[in-house]
Amino acid sequence: MNKALGLLLMLGWALACAAGGTESKLRQIGYSADLLRCLKTARHSSYRELAPTPDRVQALESAGYGSVALSEEHQFKLLKNGQIEETVTETWLYLTSSAIENDGNLGFWFDAASQRAEIQAAYVLQPEGVSTDVEPDLLQINTDNSPNIFNDSLFVTIPLTPLKPGSIAVLRYKIVTASKKVPLPWSRNLFSAYFYPVERFQVDVSWDSDARKPMWRTDDSNLACHEETAALHCATLGAVAPLPYDQQMPAPQDLLPVLTLAEPDDWPAISARIRTLTDSALAKDQRLDAEIGRLSNGVANPRQLFKRVAAFVARDIRYVGLEHDHGGVIPRATSATLERRFGDCKDKAMLFVDLARRAGLDAYPVLTSTKRRALNKLLLPSSSYFNHMIACVNFGKDQEQCTDLTDPETAGSRLPHTLHGAVALTVGQDGAAPRNLPSEPFTWVASVKAENRLTEAGSVVETLVRRYESHWAAGLRRVLAAKSKAESERWLLEDFRAVMGDQVAPSVSVQGLETSEAGIALNSVTEYPNLFTLGQLTSYQESDSWLRDLANDAKTSNRHYPYRFEGIDYRSELSFRVPAGRRVASGGPKIDYVSAWGELHRHVRQDGEVVTAYTRLEMPKAEIPVAKIAEYNRFLELVGYESRFRFSLSGGSQQ
Repeated sequence: MNKALGLLLMLGWALACAAGGTESKLRQIGYSADLLRCLKTARHSSYRELAPTPDRVQALESAGYGSVALSEEHQFKLLKNGQIEETVTETWLYLTSSAIENDGNLGFWFDAASQRAEIQAAYVLQPEGVSTDVEPDLLQINTDNSPNIFNDSLFVTIPLTPLKPGSIAVLRYKIVTASKKVPLPWSRNLFSAYFYPVERFQVDVSWDSDARKPMWRTDDSNLACHEETAALHCATLGAVAPLPYDQQMPAPQDLLPVLTLAEPDDWPAISARIRTLTDSALAKDQRLDAEIGRLSNGVANPRQLFKRVAAFVARDIRYVGLEHDHGGVIPRATSATLERRFGDCKDKAMLFVDLARRAGLDAYPVLTSTKRRALNKLLLPSSSYFNHMIACVNFGKDQEQCTDLTDPETAGSRLPHTLHGAVALTVGQDGAAPRNLPSEPFTWVASVKAENRLTEAGSVVETLVRRYESHWAAGLRRVLAAKSKAESERWLLEDFRAVMGDQVAPSVSVQGLETSEAGIALNSVTEYPNLFTLGQLTSYQESDSWLRDLANDAKTSNRHYPYRFEGIDYRSELSFRVPAGRRVASGGPKIDYVSAWGELHRHVRQDGEVVTAYTRLEMPKAEIPVAKIAEYNRFLELVGYESRFRFSLSGGSQQ
C-alpha cells in the first residue's frame, strides 16, 4: 500500500466514523457525536510481532484456553490543567471457534458527563499477514440499561471481523477525563489478573511537573513497579495465569490483585468532602416538618420512630436513579425527593436523614458497597470503592442501627443480608477509616409445623405451615408481592412440588406479605394417597423434606476459595396421629450432633395416638476455609440423612 492511498483510507475511515453510524447512535441516545471519535492514528502491528511462539501457543491450547489476552497496556498522563489521559491497548489471540462465538466483541465504558473517548485502532490480524480494520458503522453504543437507573455511562462495543482460530485482534482507545468536572477525587483500580489468561500486563503513568503526583499501591507480588522523577512504570514479571472460578466464591473485587492510582488524600478528608455534598441536599422546607409530624404522631420510642421513618422512605418513595451529570454523586434536595416520591439510594438516604434529624434522632449517611467486604483491598483512600449509600442512627453508647432505604421488603431494623460485612465509610461523623458493617448470625431463619393424620384408607393428610423470618421472608416477599393471586398460587404450588414431588396437589396460601416487619407463612393442605395398608402398618417412616432440602442447598462445591456460609436457624415440629385403635409404641431415638459448624438436635414425644418429632438445626454464619469444606459438607450430609425418622405402632390385627 503506498502512502497516498494509505492517507486516503485513513481519512475515509475517520470521516466514516464521525459522519456515519457512531454519530447517529450518540445523537439517538441524546449525546453529542464529539464525545466519541474514531481516528486511525495508531500504527498497525504485524502478526509476527504480536504472536506468541509456537511452543507457547501449543501450551495455551493444551491448557484448554479458547482466547488469551496477549497484552493489556495502560498509559496515563496527568496534565497540569487537571485533565487525565488514559490510553488502553488490548491485544487478543483467539484459539477456538467457541471463544470467537462468546468473546468476539471488544469494548469499553466511558462517562459522557466528564469524559470523551477516542478509538485509535481496531483491527484484526490473520496468520497469513492480512490486516482488516473494523468497520466504523459496526460500532455499537449502549447505555447502562439497568432497571430504574439512568446515568451517563456509555459502553462502546466493537464487533471484530473477520475472526477465525488463530486471529489476533487489537483495540486501542484513549479516554480523557476532565477531573474538574468530577465532584470527588480521581482514582483508578486496575486489576492485574483476571479469570482468563493474560500474557502481559503493563501500566505507565507520567505527570506534569505542575500536576499533583498521584499515590499508588499494589498488592500483586507479580507486578514489578518502579518510580522515576515524574513517572511510574509497572509490568508483570511473567505470564499471568487465570484465577480459578467457583460458583460461590467471594466477589471478584475482593479477590483480584490490583494496582490502585489515586489523587493524594486521606479517609477523613474524603468523608468530610462527601459530607459537604450530602449536606447540600438538606432542605429548609415545612413540608418535611409536616411529614415527620405525621410519622412521629403517637410514637415515643426512638427505635420505633426509626422503623416508621425507614418504612415510609423505603416503601412510599420508590427507587428511580436519575444520575446524569453530578446526579450520580450529589443527592437531590430532600424536599424534591419527598415531592416526587422517588429517588436513588443517596436521595432516599438523605430524605431519611433529614426526617430523622427533625425528629431528634442522630442520623447520618454511610457509604457502602454491594460488592466488597475485604478491607485489605481498599489500598488507598478513595470513594471509588463504594457504590451504595445507606443511613444509620446512633442511639447512644455506640448502639448504631442502619437501614437500606432501597429495600422495601427487608424490615427497616435490619440491613439486607447482601450488605452484611460490607465495607463502609461513615460520612462526616466518624469517617476516620473504612469499617465492616455488622452481620447477623443467621440469615436463613425458618420454622415448620406439620400436623399429619394417617387415615384408615392408607392416606396421610398433612396440614403444613412453613414460617420464614427476617431475610428469608424478605426474599419471599420480593418474589410474591408483585404477583397476582393466580400467579402467586402457581408459584406456591411449584415451590411445594420442587421439594415434595409433582404428583401431589396441595391447596396453598400465603400470609404476611403486607408488612416488611412480619414473617411470611406458607400454608398448605395435602393428601398423600395409598402410602400404606392399615392391616400391615407396624411402623411408619417419614422424612423432614424441608430440612433435607435446606441441608442440600447449603452445601458448597467451592474448591479454591473460602465459602461464605450465611447461617441457618431451622426448627420443625412434625406430628402424626395414627388411626383409631393403633398406638405409638416407640418414637425413635433422641439425636444430638455437635460439630464445628453447628448443632442438630431432635427429641420425640409420644402421647397415645400422636407422636411428635421436634428438630432444631443451628448453624451460625461462618467463613469455611477451603481445607474444611469437605468436613462442612459431610456435616450437612449427616443432617440430610437424619432428616429421616421412624416410629413403630402397636394394636390392631397383624397380617
